[in-house]
Amino acid sequence: MRGNRSLHLVAVLGLVTAGLGAGRLVPTVAPPATEDALAVARTLSSAYQRLAKRVGPAVVLVKTYRSQNGRRRNVQDGSGVIVRRDGVIVTNDHVVRSAEEFVVVLTDGRRLPARMVGTDRDTDLAVLKVDADGLVHAPLDADVQASVGEIVLAMGNPLGLGHTVTSGIVSGLGRTDLNVAFYEDFIQTDAAINPGNSGGPLINLEGEVLGINTAVGMARNGDAGIAFAIPSHMVRRVMDDLLRYGVVKRGFLGVTNYRWGAERRLRQAHLDGYEGVSSIIVQEVELGTPADRAGLEENDIILSIHGLRITDQKSFRTAIADVPPGARTTVRVWRDGEQLALPVTVTLRE
Repeated sequence: MRGNRSLHLVAVLGLVTAGLGAGRLVPTVAPPATEDALAVARTLSSAYQRLAKRVGPAVVLVKTYRSQNGRRRNVQDGSGVIVRRDGVIVTNDHVVRSAEEFVVVLTDGRRLPARMVGTDRDTDLAVLKVDADGLVHAPLDADVQASVGEIVLAMGNPLGLGHTVTSGIVSGLGRTDLNVAFYEDFIQTDAAINPGNSGGPLINLEGEVLGINTAVGMARNGDAGIAFAIPSHMVRRVMDDLLRYGVVKRGFLGVTNYRWGAERRLRQAHLDGYEGVSSIIVQEVELGTPADRAGLEENDIILSIHGLRITDQKSFRTAIADVPPGARTTVRVWRDGEQLALPVTVTLRE
């Protein structure tokens, strides 16, 4: 088949070249698609269809209501995904934030009352629960990670149209400074996501939840077609804490910091792997805190926490918050011309 494709290409180039030599471009007819190319396309199409059929029933429409002047009023609609067989649903905090009553609509038409388990505004996540039999759920595994270039599907209920599936790729990872949430570590995707998709899942070709769709790029900023999802490891951590404690328990280090000058100092030091990457500088270490006990000092440049590279204020906050209180981790710093790995046991952030 490779030889046939080469002959097609030579023939097309020959016709074009002949046309140019005569002072005009001769129209050419594209060769028919080869059977192996069609087979690949059919395989991918079948995979999309199977995923939509298998995972689709786990994706729900979340309708929210509140009382106003003695009347029940629909606040807004969003999406959610059933992630456990017992009816646990993950959605966005901004979908349910101003509501008092919640109704979940399944793809089979059932309308189920839902109760609020808990919300976490700092990550824009919320957990609901419904009681029903025969629920389909999509697996939410904290160890599932997205890869740049990976094909993904976004599912939800955009623009009041009902259950919708769109496709794209993972465009980037670890996006911060979007001013969407206090803790940010977003997956960026070009899968079409519109108002109403918020709270729906971003899934891979294995049908695993990679993240929860939460923000759409604003066209006025020149970034139309860009959307973001909260990664599964963050979603799972928040969900587990809300189910267990009703609140999210986060780690605390005990430093104040700033970022200006860190990049310049690392560049001057020719630090391998960190040149051109902004990190943050410790401004003050609070006495008696985990940072103090671990030996962090003023003017240390924090390079990584728990193996995660620190590039800005939000990545610093997110990395520390993601460590469970009482857990031991490693903070890697640059001090006086050398890298140090400082073990630290974080405490509960009040």
